[in-house]
Amino acid sequence: MGEFFAWAATGLVGGLQTWAAPPDVPPSKESERADAGRVPVQAPPINRQRFFLRQRDGREIEIFLIDSGIGFRNGHAVTAVWAAKKSAPYGHCIYLENHTTGAIARLPENISLIRNRARWWKVAVFGFLATFPAALALLGWLILQRGPASMYDKTFLASAAIAMVLLFVIGAVVSKLVFDYLRADDDQKIWVAADKALLNARRVLIQKPIARRYM
Repeated sequence: MGEFFAWAATGLVGGLQTWAAPPDVPPSKESERADAGRVPVQAPPINRQRFFLRQRDGREIEIFLIDSGIGFRNGHAVTAVWAAKKSAPYGHCIYLENHTTGAIARLPENISLIRNRARWWKVAVFGFLATFPAALALLGWLILQRGPASMYDKTFLASAAIAMVLLFVIGAVVSKLVFDYLRADDDQKIWVAADKALLNARRVLIQKPIARRYM
């Protein structure tokens, strides 16, 4: 579980550039062989946007978006919200609001760039460490029930191995659920921080509306 913060900036759009580009991921050799002799289907283009958000004090923030799902024009009043983990050197844009058109857009794909990612080996190690004492206890209990001589019984050893493997699998599943819960909790913290930053930006915008003279 991490600690996050968010901040917002409101300004006027300037220097807007929009273009569509093909996906960055090239097809694999396996897919090329599988599609041999077939009519190729073009992947949908990826829409990109780049513009400068000019604030009241004249400072400009360059914003680059990929498939944001929201449209802009030069002169539109826009609020952008960034979020980051505490002590992080920079943040990522996760929320946009176009005050001129009323359109809003969340960028949930950028959340994974902010919080820590739980890699599969971390999940596996956590599950193993969590169930290892229980596995040892189970093995000891079985030996006590069957006696030390059971250590040389192939059937007993096979049954004990299967039981321990199942226990480790259960541990891995529980570990995955725990990491998913922690990830969801981090996501909620990020969105709560973003909502607070956006609320403060809206209050400032109501008190001091943006005028075109800041362009």
